[in-house]
Amino acid sequence: MTEARRRAALALLASVQFIVILDSTITTVALDDVRADLGGDERTLQYVVTLYAVTFGGLLLLAGRIGDLVGRRQTFAAGAATFTAASAVCAIAPTMPWLLAGRAAQGVGAAFVSAAAFALVLDLYGEGPGRNRALGLWSAMGASGAAAGLIAGGVLTDLAGWGAVFAVNVPPGVLAVALAGRLLPAGRRSRARGTARPDVLGAVTVTLGTAALVLALARGPADGWTGGGTLALFTAAAVLIGGFVLVERRARDPLIPLSALTTGPVPLAAVTLGCLLAVVSSQCFFLVLYLQRVLDLGATATGAAIAPSAAMAFAGSTIAARLAGRIRPGGLTVGGLLFVAAAQLLLSRLPVDGWYPGDLLPGLLLFGFGLGVAFVGATIDGAAGLATADQGLASGLLNTGQQLGTAVGVAALVGVTAASASRPDALAAAYGDGLRLGALVAMGGAAVVVVTGLTTTLRRPRGASREAVDAR
Repeated sequence: MTEARRRAALALLASVQFIVILDSTITTVALDDVRADLGGDERTLQYVVTLYAVTFGGLLLLAGRIGDLVGRRQTFAAGAATFTAASAVCAIAPTMPWLLAGRAAQGVGAAFVSAAAFALVLDLYGEGPGRNRALGLWSAMGASGAAAGLIAGGVLTDLAGWGAVFAVNVPPGVLAVALAGRLLPAGRRSRARGTARPDVLGAVTVTLGTAALVLALARGPADGWTGGGTLALFTAAAVLIGGFVLVERRARDPLIPLSALTTGPVPLAAVTLGCLLAVVSSQCFFLVLYLQRVLDLGATATGAAIAPSAAMAFAGSTIAARLAGRIRPGGLTVGGLLFVAAAQLLLSRLPVDGWYPGDLLPGLLLFGFGLGVAFVGATIDGAAGLATADQGLASGLLNTGQQLGTAVGVAALVGVTAASASRPDALAAAYGDGLRLGALVAMGGAAVVVVTGLTTTLRRPRGASREAVDAR
């Protein structure tokens, strides 16, 4: 493969990843318009966000392994087609059930796109500076995509209505399907391709278990943590996830070998990204509520207020990618998470009548920069030393951590504001409570990386990897 084609392929993969991550937040600013048109209470609107994250996160492991077995380019194209079709359904949804079904289908397509795309990036570049730069671009697109979704969502909602936040996915989705066969490598397949079988039962149990857990977290604040429905959901989640573990122990070709959860850099990176995305998702939810319902900003103004954070996320990712050869990935991750924690502490002091330049902007700038740095560090660390046959699995684990962090972050904190959304003073207080919890999660994630890094990441020899660019 020529260098020009390799760069074109990387640009395609990074752009599609940007769209997939953008879609996890682009609906947030449009939720008020969706409610005015289709109806629904606070918790129903939450499902517009969390259904996407649950199906996305729950199917990533299966999608990654399927890519390993049947070909990553084919998996990418199939996922892009599904995501594009589901986006079109969401754009013209006549009722809330149609919209929710479309969002769930979007998550299915996004799972296959994202898992295959990350593995294809690893196929394009061997370990070393080239891969670090590629992963830096990949992380920059993902880190800035979440914030950019809020900006684009505001502009599109004001200009063309809430359906436009879904319709905007259709043209690039069609283009991605058309270009996949021309630009992307087929992707290396597992040698066991002829005998291995996708672990469908494992995928079903982990997806349903995750869905039950998220629903329990969503119902708990409003219905009570000891209520019958909430306890039933927690019980179902425990049984299903426990069943997943048993299935994986006995499966001939497990979806995820249990050893992969306890050894190597991938599990730590997945947990770190999950903690980070839990903070991101909860902050986005509370930030939009504060800007729109407390400061009384319109959708476009809300997006403009968040734009500096997206710019700093891209800058942090770019700087971290350049520093990756001099600073260990674990050090970048810790530094980024500490920036995120500091930003949350600043934002947690936000007064009811906050002043954007002095009370909001400093925290948003710190948050965006830290997000970009931490994304790059965790992603590079998680991709280090992977065998070709396991790249799809690793992609699934890393992306699962991100998407489940998103689902849990929103679900666990939305109930804090649901009961007081009509009172600006109470809402602002609830927003501050959410940010305080987010700060604790961010600092806890940093602590996990520091402690674990002392015995894992920091022991890895600095020269253990080398540039091995594939010249296919």
